[in-house]
Formats: sequence, C-alpha cells, structure tokens
Amino acid sequence: MALSERNTAYDFSLFEEEEVVLQDSDSQKNKVYDIRTERMRRRKPRINPLTAVVGLAVSGLIIVALTSIIHGQAQLTELNQQISDAQVELTQLQSYYTQMEMKVENKLGPSVVEEYAKNVLGMEKTQSFQKEFISLSEGDKAVVASAGKKNIFEMIADAIKSAWSDV
Repeated sequence: MALSERNTAYDFSLFEEEEVVLQDSDSQKNKVYDIRTERMRRRKPRINPLTAVVGLAVSGLIIVALTSIIHGQAQLTELNQQISDAQVELTQLQSYYTQMEMKVENKLGPSVVEEYAKNVLGMEKTQSFQKEFISLSEGDKAVVASAGKKNIFEMIADAIKSAWSDV
C-alpha cells in the first residue's frame, strides 16, 4: 500500500505532448498579395555581371595554370627521355672506343714493332761490343755571360741610379 501511495505524488501528464489547435484568424483570411513582389519572389535571381566576369577570369587563370603545368611536365618527360637516350649512346660509344684502342695497341705494341723492325727493316738489337762509352773528365764548368748591350730600360735605371748617387 505504501508503494501505491508514493506514485500518486508524480503527475506524468506534464510530460505528455499537448495538441495545439490553431484557429484561423481574420488577418490570415484577408491577406492581400502584391503581384510584383510575388513575381520577384518566384523569379530566378539575376547574376551580377561583375561576378560573372570575375568568375570567368578566375576560371581562365585556372585553365591557363593547369595547361602550363601539364605542358611543363610533358617537356620534362621528353628531356628526361633524351638524357637517358644520350647516356645509352655514350655508354655504347665508350665501349666502341675501348675496342678500337685495344686493336690499335695490338697493332702498334712493342712486340709488333720489334717484329716489323727485325723482319722488314732488317734491324737487330745492339750488342755490348757495339756500345761506345765516353767520359767527361774535365769536370763542371761555370760560364759567365758576357755583358752585352743593355736595353733601354736598363739604361734608364742606370741613369736614375747615377743621378741619385751623385747627390
């Protein structure tokens, strides 16, 4: 019994939603519409010409920027391809140069030259009895250069020295 008495203290009707009934007022029934304002309300909004020009200019700048970026990337790709092609060609030419250098060395090496001199020209290596030694027993000598003619600058320098020494 005590529990049933406790619930009576709360009124749950406060939390229920009430239905609101609107009554038609006389001001809503007799409302007058202006045709011009109704037409302007239904009409599409006009675009400001300045806004349109600015929008077109910004769109044009964006298109130009994107086009220049794409063009730059295309040129960069082409130049990178040319560089890689040139590097491949350089590697091939260096290999060819090495091959030609080896062929020249084989044709003009010391053994080939010696064979040619011996067989074609009839030359022989020198023997020890063919060598003749000379001796310079006079020793070292010092030669003084002769005092020849002086050039114009030396003569001017000597004239200035003599002028200053007399004073």
